[in-house]
Amino acid sequence: VLGTNLNTSTEPLFVNANVTLPKSKVYTIDGVKIGLLGVVTTETLTIARPGGVQILPEAQSINAEIERLKEVEKDINVFILVSHVGFDVDQKLAVECPELDLIVGGHTNTFLYTGTPPVSLTAEGPYPYVQNRSDGTRCLIVQDYRFGMFLGFLEIEIDKNGNITRWSGNPILLGQNLTEDQEMLDNLEPYKEIVDAAVKKVVGSTKVLLEANNKMCRHQECNSVNLMADSFFDYYANRNSTVPYAWSIVNAAVVNGGIARDSILQKPNVTLGDLLGAMPYDSDLVVMNISGYNLQQMFEYSVENFTWYPDLNGKFLQVSGARVVYDFGRPNRCRVVSLKVLCANCSVPVYEDVVDSKNYSIVTTSFIANGGDGFKFDPSVTKRTDGVSAFDVYTQYFTKMSPIKTPEEGRVIIENLPPRPNITTTPEPTTTAASIAVMARDDWRSMRRNYIW
Repeated sequence: VLGTNLNTSTEPLFVNANVTLPKSKVYTIDGVKIGLLGVVTTETLTIARPGGVQILPEAQSINAEIERLKEVEKDINVFILVSHVGFDVDQKLAVECPELDLIVGGHTNTFLYTGTPPVSLTAEGPYPYVQNRSDGTRCLIVQDYRFGMFLGFLEIEIDKNGNITRWSGNPILLGQNLTEDQEMLDNLEPYKEIVDAAVKKVVGSTKVLLEANNKMCRHQECNSVNLMADSFFDYYANRNSTVPYAWSIVNAAVVNGGIARDSILQKPNVTLGDLLGAMPYDSDLVVMNISGYNLQQMFEYSVENFTWYPDLNGKFLQVSGARVVYDFGRPNRCRVVSLKVLCANCSVPVYEDVVDSKNYSIVTTSFIANGGDGFKFDPSVTKRTDGVSAFDVYTQYFTKMSPIKTPEEGRVIIENLPPRPNITTTPEPTTTAASIAVMARDDWRSMRRNYIW
């Protein structure tokens, strides 16, 4: 594990165990020294819970470590980065870090391929993508999609000056024609039957497409997360209230758009595996007692500093039992035009304007309640949980409401949304497909004179 942009000296778990992550590692292959570095996205601070680990700016950290390596290893001039920052950021790093020769990336699961892919996928660019720099140098970038469907395969030649002069390759489809590793199969066998049976279990059906692809739930209402939020709201609304004539113990449910991953297609047999693909990250449900003012601020934060590039932020809120209107033409913290939630202590549920001085009960996930995606709450906000799994509640609701017909219905309305920029990539001019192909592989020991990864 390499942590070029990580500082673990402020995390007690690392300090107490006397563990320090190396920032780089140098491999010498046939007399050629190659520096390997590794970075994670700075978004980790908000999409995970890294504790006391400091996650530093990627480019600054990479350049500093490369300069250190050049002082220690005088004849090193090949640098390869293993990243988990996303394809757009990889392109940016390739420009901002002029010593980098190759980036093996992840995070956005970008499918790159040269020629016709072996399966029905649309490549987002050639494999590799060639990032040309203004000084005439270049950096190659590769990713190999997701789910272990492909093995990245990159073959490169490096000259005596450390320049990549030739490359070829494409991701290898891990299909039925490849022999599986028997030792690994034997190790997995005790679990395989149980897991296979679980993911193939039919949990319901849907008459509508439940959309989530291309991170759409991070910038607009989407019916896939509408359904998730509905399930959370329904779970608590069905509990008996101690207030006379109150129909629910909560006013609304809110959840981050980043909770969703895959769409679920219209089909009569939706499996547990489909739901896991749609909502792969579980957490507990939490009910927050929050003032109207702090609730407004929560929604303001969810659209603060909105940007399409380098990546859409998962903090964009989806709702059930609420209606919100944003104006992105306004400055940060002034974008909520209207916010309404359902009355709870009433006989007939109606949407009412959120009032700063009133208190509301809002169900969300422990990820949000504990500061995921950067949400912060005033000390006056109280939180309670029964330890109920959000995924379990979602699954039970999906079964109960099947066939699913959840629409997009104006729960989240955005005015003056800035247009998505048309970011184009410019591959290096070449005469053959082979000359723009590259392979990536993580078996560093297999490198030979032509430096095959």
